[in-house]
Amino acid sequence: MLGRPQFLLFWALWLNQCFDWSGVAAELPPRDGDGAGAVDSTGIGWRRPSIQAVRVVHGPAIDGRLDDAVWACAPVGGPLYESYQHPGQFMTERTEFRVLYDDKNLYIGVWCFDSDPAGILAREMEHDGRVSDDYCYVLLDTFHDRRNGYLFTVEPLGARSESLVTDNTVVNRNWDGLWWARTSRDAEGWKVEIAIPFKTLSFNPVNSTWGFNLERQIRRKYEVGRWASPRREVGGYMPSGAGELTGLHGLKQGLGLEFSPYLKGRYSGRNSQDDWTGDLGGEARYRITPYLSGTLSYNTDFAETEVDLRQINFTRFPLFLPEKRAFFLEDSGIFEYGGLGGSGLGPVLLPYFSRRIGLSAEGEPVPILLAGKVAGRMGKYNLGVLDAVLDDHADLGRQNTFVGRLSRNVLEQSTVGALATVGDPNSEENNALFGPDFNFRTSRFLGRHVLEAHAFALGTWTEHQSRTFGSSYGVTVRYPNDPWSAHLDYLAIDDAFHPALGYVRQAGVRGYGAGLEYAPRPERSRLIRNYVFETQNVWYTGLDNALDNAAFLLRPFGLHFDSDDQFSVFVVRNFDRLQADFDIAKGITLPAGDYWWNQAGAQVKFAAKRPVSGDVSAWLGEFYDGHRQSYGGRLVVMPWKHLGFDANYSFNQVRLPGGDFDTHLLAGRMIWNFTPDLVWSHLVQYDSGSDSIGFNSRLQWEYRPGCKLYLVLNQNYPRESGDFRLDGNEVILKMLAIFRL
Repeated sequence: MLGRPQFLLFWALWLNQCFDWSGVAAELPPRDGDGAGAVDSTGIGWRRPSIQAVRVVHGPAIDGRLDDAVWACAPVGGPLYESYQHPGQFMTERTEFRVLYDDKNLYIGVWCFDSDPAGILAREMEHDGRVSDDYCYVLLDTFHDRRNGYLFTVEPLGARSESLVTDNTVVNRNWDGLWWARTSRDAEGWKVEIAIPFKTLSFNPVNSTWGFNLERQIRRKYEVGRWASPRREVGGYMPSGAGELTGLHGLKQGLGLEFSPYLKGRYSGRNSQDDWTGDLGGEARYRITPYLSGTLSYNTDFAETEVDLRQINFTRFPLFLPEKRAFFLEDSGIFEYGGLGGSGLGPVLLPYFSRRIGLSAEGEPVPILLAGKVAGRMGKYNLGVLDAVLDDHADLGRQNTFVGRLSRNVLEQSTVGALATVGDPNSEENNALFGPDFNFRTSRFLGRHVLEAHAFALGTWTEHQSRTFGSSYGVTVRYPNDPWSAHLDYLAIDDAFHPALGYVRQAGVRGYGAGLEYAPRPERSRLIRNYVFETQNVWYTGLDNALDNAAFLLRPFGLHFDSDDQFSVFVVRNFDRLQADFDIAKGITLPAGDYWWNQAGAQVKFAAKRPVSGDVSAWLGEFYDGHRQSYGGRLVVMPWKHLGFDANYSFNQVRLPGGDFDTHLLAGRMIWNFTPDLVWSHLVQYDSGSDSIGFNSRLQWEYRPGCKLYLVLNQNYPRESGDFRLDGNEVILKMLAIFRL
């Protein structure tokens, strides 16, 4: 028998397939200069634009000036159309672009004209930093499957970031591709010159047409323009809405071999004992087919990875810390499963959570002796396989872990597949997981809107003294559109469900989620961009259907100003059933029982376009059988293009019948950008739970494309006898390079 979420999903899909809704949507008329491409798959009448790439013998010099004569060989692309404030209208500032290529690289030149050059927001230089300035980005759908692609972003001072896009929904900003970009500014605006080696990209040399899109943001106007599919419902990063780049003939990827060796030196000092060590390792990657690559990593190292941000836990559930290690983040979109990464229930269940590999149960690093990965596509199939051998730790001996993911493209933007994991790196017990999933997506629901649906079923097997089987299943429906967006979620996890390579916040529960947001845009206001009214509700029951914990949030009023400042008011009603006494703080215990409490809060966010920005928030109200006040804020200061500061602070004052306590959490970050390729960052953190200060300093220098040097310093200062004293000092020097054949 179908539950309510499954019932709603069934009817939504049935209505979408059985009726023609194209007459419901208002059409965007084709614009001059859009080319004569086919009608966009959105079905709204917007024609898919196209532009021709021109082959040249020698490409331009990448200096950002765009004054090489060779650029005159290529046709001019443009214009761009607004995609958020007034979809389909011309941008207020002109943008043009051209595309060239030679035997080795794809070249893209972008002319971002601006009638007020002094108003161009240009402060960021950090590679892979926050994108808060003016920007332009290029989307390349190299297989022209309208599902997957590469995203290359450039800001006026040369700050760069690169991402992988999977199935139009997952954007992985942690992919590290080799490419070049330079910028310049003059009386006409700013210019971008990009070179992307074909060896950086996966593509089919037989195809002469790629998907292509270009987006530009003018931050002071909060104006976003796009070449193809200028719609709020379709993001510029989505290959499904891209135009076409034609004329790509005779492309070559070389032998498809890539080597990335590293050398590392490490000093560790503690309690007057010094330890000096050296190490080496690296990765080898081979492009098996144009669609599929294999990677072998020896002595996998993550010394350059930034430390985790500290958290204070006020719940009886384990904290969730995101993955930051590059080896696991690359190709991570292939391993996405069942829509759980973006579930409205939050991070409750992940059948594969890569932090389980190479980290002990206490979060300490465990050496990975050898790791292999195969990831990519074979026709309509998407494949991801990962195997890692871990060194002995906790007297467990060497451990082996395996993850396999296979999915098949079906319909226009949907997939069906399965996931399997084998191994438990922190136990002597054998563990395995397997389960199928279905992921549905269309951008033609009710004519022009996006609808997503996900369903999955998982089973685990754990070898105790007796074999134990567990299961979990769920379904999600999302309607992510403007001005209305909504979602419904259902999830069931039985008591025996145990994914040793995954994450489960709480077993033995059924979870329900429902959210609705309405963000209307006033037509005549020059002050208000849109109002926001929202409700987000999550509740969990035991398998006996008795309520276990819940949070019902209402945003009765929110404002998004035209300046990009925001103001919101929130009300939350919470419930928690404590089956046993809960030690919420040192020496303070909450008795078992049922607790309902209410809280109210407000938040103000200041636009990132200013030299000083950030946000402040305050929450007041009940907390279990007592009271809690919470205050927090973030301050971002950009006084100079080479220097930036970012500070976060939160304070909680908790008053309970069993005792009172206060918490403090502080994180401060300073970034010194010497150039876009040389960045020195410092992170200082303090939390009252551990009563210690942590310091992380990280110098990153890309002295040659693909060749990097890292210098990392880690220190810890616990409080002893009222003073903070150094207890642990670590210095790491690491060099790595990339060689391609």
